[in-house]
Amino acid sequence: MKKIPSQVKMIIRELENHSYEAFLVGGAVRNYVLNRPIEDYDITTNADPNAIKMIFNSYAIYDIGKKHGTVAVLIGKNKYEITPYRIEARYKDHRHPEKIVFTDNLKEDLKRRDFTINALCLDANNQIIDYFGGIEDINNKTIRAIGNPHTRFNEDALRILRALRFKAKLGFSIEEKTRKELFRCKDLLNYISIERKRDELMQILSCKDAFGIINEYIKIFNTFIPFKDISRKNNDFSSPFYSLAFLLKDEDKSCFRKLKFSNNENHFLQTLVDATKINIKDDYQFISCLSSIYQKHILEFLEQYYHKDFKERYKSLKKYMCTLNDLKIDGKEIENYGYKGKEIGKVKNQLLDLIHQKKLLNTSASLNKHLQKNIL
Repeated sequence: MKKIPSQVKMIIRELENHSYEAFLVGGAVRNYVLNRPIEDYDITTNADPNAIKMIFNSYAIYDIGKKHGTVAVLIGKNKYEITPYRIEARYKDHRHPEKIVFTDNLKEDLKRRDFTINALCLDANNQIIDYFGGIEDINNKTIRAIGNPHTRFNEDALRILRALRFKAKLGFSIEEKTRKELFRCKDLLNYISIERKRDELMQILSCKDAFGIINEYIKIFNTFIPFKDISRKNNDFSSPFYSLAFLLKDEDKSCFRKLKFSNNENHFLQTLVDATKINIKDDYQFISCLSSIYQKHILEFLEQYYHKDFKERYKSLKKYMCTLNDLKIDGKEIENYGYKGKEIGKVKNQLLDLIHQKKLLNTSASLNKHLQKNIL
């Protein structure tokens, strides 16, 4: 099993020294049991926020969401989040609770969580507390909602996609009652912000079994994105952006905008989609496609898209791959040949096209020589 950092144990013991309970909780404990990498260490305690701040007042302290009482403690370069036990009630929008009450009861705190595998606690002596059969479900590779799955998904509809993310990342199956409720509650995803759904989707697309999961749960994904049945069995793309470009290559480019990616991400995704439209046997199209700031990514994407190695061909044609910004001639030089204003931009585009056609080299000598002999 992974070793729990000494700083985490120090925090737990320091809270215990002040007569409070404290445990490592959630995904960190799940990954500890699975011997998987742990990214975040969350600690739960029956100490209230003021007590937490008092105990750790010699460290940098930050409030993270005062409503939940979470206090972040910075120790060295590492940040640890400490949250009081709490009970949540009356979810107003299938995502956020209207009421949060702090409690002294650990089990009450844990039973509000999503899945049994995420409701495990670990004390400073590496003893696991498991009220809901999380260890058994880990051993059986099962994702199971805590209590009534219909209630869990109505409380927070994002849990629907979280279940699919855990399935993708861990390779677990979803317990039947939980699985049925995923489909029954799928329309509740309409209450969840597109940014949150997009982030869960991109994490799913980073997994090898993503395409199989999308096919199996396509009705759920179709509540916010127009995926179609995928004939490709394995997601062997090395980037979730590559996977998404493959899945949406036949859809309108507005799909990316609807997912609220940044302008740069939208441009990148559309560039990848455009790459799927070229005739890869045509040198001109191949060169033009790779004449981009995303050149290395496009090459990698095409190799994974076609399951083909283009590296040798890329090397032989690389000298013709350039953008307008790469041209070894500037506007003032072109102006010397009698071109003005918008004509200069037109000349640049024509020179670039001739380079892509392999009729010119992108060198100052080649471009100037051509302009001396030709009126474009």
